[in-house]
Amino acid sequence: MTELSNDGFTQGERWLERRGFNLRAVLDVSAFPRDLAAAWDQTHIPRIPGQRLVLLGMGGSGLWDWMSGQDLLDDADPFDVVSRQAALEVAERFWGDPAPRLLYPGDTLIPLQQLGRWAGWSVPSPLGLDVSPIFGPWLAFRAAMLTAAALPFSERGPVVSPCDTCEDPPCIRACPAGAVTKKEAFSRQRCLEQRFDDQAGCGIQCHSRIACPVGVKWRYPQRQLHYHGERSLRSLLVWKDASGH
Repeated sequence: MTELSNDGFTQGERWLERRGFNLRAVLDVSAFPRDLAAAWDQTHIPRIPGQRLVLLGMGGSGLWDWMSGQDLLDDADPFDVVSRQAALEVAERFWGDPAPRLLYPGDTLIPLQQLGRWAGWSVPSPLGLDVSPIFGPWLAFRAAMLTAAALPFSERGPVVSPCDTCEDPPCIRACPAGAVTKKEAFSRQRCLEQRFDDQAGCGIQCHSRIACPVGVKWRYPQRQLHYHGERSLRSLLVWKDASGH
């Protein structure tokens, strides 16, 4: 196991924070609960005792702001590029691990949503995406890697869903396609049809997500909303053409 200097972990945390990676977790892969362990084992990635899984994420627009200030938004996949570089650099520069195993961004499909829930980041919501009690729906996974560095494991506690106490949820009322309900699972098909039909509206920003009252102060600025929305829509249109839907 890679030895860690006394202040290496703290310095790495501060370095990540300044770049907008304000969600971080260090998880014990050998301590996964049964459901998460089963999902993880389907990836055929071994769970080695003592090995750390590091999750990096963003809540709010800090990473966007930092990337904008560095003129880093013009690459083909700028968030993936920056996140990949940050994960590898923090591991080598501050944690003493020159060769962590980067899993995300990458080709291996790992159960990110389940990992985030176990880390205490988020809980399920009617929106079809998880929400944070702090950031609401304005959070995203940016990197995941396995490291041999002796990082301290993150403390985890129970997470209370803000959706459980939300009366007359505005996210349901805001969806013109009826894709968001409280009794049924999120309808991806209705959402996709609405996005294709209203490309200048629902196509590039989700009205239900914007209507969520949780974490309003962390909501992405309009430019960031359209940036993510337009890229997502382009990918969906390519998929639609390729699949003949």
